[in-house]
Amino acid sequence: MTLIDRVIKQIEQDVADQDFTAIEELLQYVPEHILEGFLSEALDDDYDGQPDEAQEWYDFDPDC
Repeated sequence: MTLIDRVIKQIEQDVADQDFTAIEELLQYVPEHILEGFLSEALDDDYDGQPDEAQEWYDFDPDC
């Protein structure tokens, strides 16, 4: 069994146990563009490609 297979098995077990802590930690190391590419188009129906108002303010003034 490969390392990836072992990780997938552990993820399956964690999901079955509703324990997402380790999965969240793992995903912290995945680049944002990879995560975005993983998402289904169906999940992105509400996303128009533009930052929301809060993100616009943060980009304008990161100290806000």
